[in-house]
Amino acid sequence: MNVLDKKIILETYKWIKVKSYVDDESLSWEERYKKLEKHHIEETTFLIDKIREVVKNI
Repeated sequence: MNVLDKKIILETYKWIKVKSYVDDESLSWEERYKKLEKHHIEETTFLIDKIREVVKNI
């Protein structure tokens, strides 16, 4: 990982490749909750994978 990559990770959120969650108020609360939960799992998985990648390269 080069200096620029480290700076981007430390100072921005650009490196996060999961799109921001957008609520859809036309859905039922159950559907909205499932959609939010799915997004949370996707985001968490991405972040865990990134941490593993960084640790491997130490």
